[in-house]
Amino acid sequence: MNKRIRMVTKISFFIGAAFIFAASYFELFFPPKNAFYLGILGDTLLAGIKSLGLAIITSTLVNILKNWMEPTESLVSNGFINRLSKCEMKELKSKIEAELYFRDNNHDKDNFYNFFQEELSSLLNDCYYKYYKTKIECKICENYITKTIRKKFEIVNPSKKEAVVRIPFGAEMQKVENVDIDKLYIIKKFTVDSEDYTKEINDSLIIKENCTDSNDAYCIDVHTFWDIKVKKSQVIDMVIETIVPLNDVCFSNKITKPCKEYNLIFIINDPSYQLSWHSFGFMGNHKDLLIEEPMDNGLEIGFKEWILPGDGVVISISKNENLMTKN
Repeated sequence: MNKRIRMVTKISFFIGAAFIFAASYFELFFPPKNAFYLGILGDTLLAGIKSLGLAIITSTLVNILKNWMEPTESLVSNGFINRLSKCEMKELKSKIEAELYFRDNNHDKDNFYNFFQEELSSLLNDCYYKYYKTKIECKICENYITKTIRKKFEIVNPSKKEAVVRIPFGAEMQKVENVDIDKLYIIKKFTVDSEDYTKEINDSLIIKENCTDSNDAYCIDVHTFWDIKVKKSQVIDMVIETIVPLNDVCFSNKITKPCKEYNLIFIINDPSYQLSWHSFGFMGNHKDLLIEEPMDNGLEIGFKEWILPGDGVVISISKNENLMTKN
């Protein structure tokens, strides 16, 4: 800011002085008695140039004195912050926070303040979910479990620049006896602001089997993605159907962006099974804002405030021991 003021001051002073010297130069070589006298129009023009030069120099000096003498409160209230560049604002913010929080104690780099500065504050201008709603309908079959996963969410871009957001699709899955791997993960619906891209996303879907080279049961790799441009907001709506073996009893749902309203409904069609669940991350520390509503055949879980990337829910299915005991 000071460098810019000094630069503008020098330029303004130079321009004002140049106008005054230019007018004086012409008056010297074209006096009223000269044969090339410029006349009334010329006199008026020279007087205007000289006055303009004096005005520039005077206004520059006044602004310098004003900036020196004006109190900080007045500078801020009159838009001083708006005249700073982004780097200057960050430097000012850092200095103020250092005085505000660390004047009387040690400023250790390995503390929450620096974590917030480096990790969390970077999210402030990024896209976020206005809402993120998921509904899972789980059906127990003879030798496998089918899940119909419906997701609908709105991505909001708080910045003035258009952003490109990547929507990932994928999972690590187990083989299911007598079921082709191409049937394990199917995208039934994918729309962006009501524009249907279901065929295109399925054409790009890659399902790869690594079971021969790996001892890991989750040896089916499913992945693809879709990039969308978000100027203000976009609503994403999708339906995915998956097939997993009976021993794959866990389902997790994790948020990848800050989310203002989170909701998940999990329904199971077989009363001989029961659900258990656990929220993790930010939600687990604010039970008063957490919505947990058990239903006859499922569960609704949600959060009424902001949650952060990495927060989410794990739900597991197990045989209902009470029913088994009665039988």
